[in-house]
Amino acid sequence: MSDSAPDKSAEKPAAAAGKSAGGGMLPTIIAVVLAPALSWAVVNFLLIPKLTKDIKSELTTIMAQASKRDGTEVGAEHEADAHADAGAHAPKADAGGHGGKEKVEVRPKFENLTVNIAGTQGTRYLKVTFNVVGKNDAANKKIDAKYAELVDATLTILASLSMPELDEPSSKAVVRGRLVAAFNDLLKAPLVEQVFFSDFVVQ
Repeated sequence: MSDSAPDKSAEKPAAAAGKSAGGGMLPTIIAVVLAPALSWAVVNFLLIPKLTKDIKSELTTIMAQASKRDGTEVGAEHEADAHADAGAHAPKADAGGHGGKEKVEVRPKFENLTVNIAGTQGTRYLKVTFNVVGKNDAANKKIDAKYAELVDATLTILASLSMPELDEPSSKAVVRGRLVAAFNDLLKAPLVEQVFFSDFVVQ
């Protein structure tokens, strides 16, 4: 009986020592496991969203400033183009207003007039487009007022032309002279100065 009592008393301190050793390791294990997890959570949920927000804000500001600069430059270019266009058109307006001989407005009036060539039984035709130049603005107004009669006179003259006449090197000059004479006769005054062909096709 005396031998068993010391053994039991020896077992109790050993068990208490084991329990205290296990309890001391638990906080260390928790710290080792939780520290990386807490670091990861702080980085992903606090630092990265804040950095992303700051970067987006900076990019938005930069883009707004860049677009503002681009809009200003484009507006300046359009304004310069508008001034250039205005300058280009201004002399023409002045020319029409003063009405001098050297400033007569040239207007395309007679376009794609087509007739059968005389003596070809409809197998050949002549197509012309030309501008009529009047002596001044008043002459141009009279020419415009008589446009239908001048077209009719043009078709009559062109339809009277034959292939031998059109084969001549001077055929265009001859037709021009006939048109100017016919127009002035119709207008009852020498108002037409010249006729300029932009198209003179024999086919």
